[in-house]
Amino acid sequence: MPHSTLTVGNVEITVLHDSEVALPFIRTFPDVPRDAWTPYMERYPDAYTKTATGEDSLRVHFECYLVRSQGRVLLVDSGLGNANSNPNVVEMIGGGIDGVLLSELEKAGFKASDVDTVFLTHLHPDHVGWNVARPAADSADESPTFPNARYVAHEADWAAFDTPRDSEIFGYDWWAQTVAPLRRFGVLDLITGETELTGELTVTPTPGHTPGSMSLIVNSGGEKAFMMGDVFHGPAQVTETDWVFHYDMDPETAGVTRRGMLDHAEQDNAAIAICHHSGFGRVVRESGKRYWQAL
Repeated sequence: MPHSTLTVGNVEITVLHDSEVALPFIRTFPDVPRDAWTPYMERYPDAYTKTATGEDSLRVHFECYLVRSQGRVLLVDSGLGNANSNPNVVEMIGGGIDGVLLSELEKAGFKASDVDTVFLTHLHPDHVGWNVARPAADSADESPTFPNARYVAHEADWAAFDTPRDSEIFGYDWWAQTVAPLRRFGVLDLITGETELTGELTVTPTPGHTPGSMSLIVNSGGEKAFMMGDVFHGPAQVTETDWVFHYDMDPETAGVTRRGMLDHAEQDNAAIAICHHSGFGRVVRESGKRYWQAL
């Protein structure tokens, strides 16, 4: 997939495509009637597809972002992973399809060792898949995939998932393979509130999808971009902020967060990026409603 790079002031943001699957509406937004999707399927045809059995589905991208700011190289999320780094999740979500983040990183001109910060928007399994490298799924030989990086996550997500409940939430275990090792390696930084990463990059809490979900605010040269992880699950939710994604842990808070981030994005004319939809967009108004508009 061709890389898409956005320049925001002096900051460069490059999309790194890890993987892609079709997830049926009934699995992702079970309470939304099928007919309600029709105008959005017409407006954003690239965001939708069908499963092999013909079910209407979200075309779900697992995107990561390479951010270059003031001499720093940051990776936003580490994607789905592969059969060695995140075996249960790749099999269940990706149908056995390995992610390609590391080769995409190389195509963009970087190596894993160039990354100095891995910012994890939240700790769900499809955002942490390349955290840990191992030669085989059952190997005890583990190391950080990004050997020179500090991994940054929210303390509330660590508390929420570092329990026996982790496998119950999704039906498979990922924590022991992708997140818990970071503490053993001594590379994990847990934060609790708004945190400046560089003079141009600030992490801000955006809870709801998970208790510790966060977004990255880029503010450089009078321009802004918001990198919002799973605050939104596709462009339709920019308009339909009350639609509940199946895996939102606190749907009411998630809706409040979506509306608040849209208010800020519209006010600041900020570019926005969301993990499971490709590329960058802005918020536009039509007939009193807000919509995603691709850049």
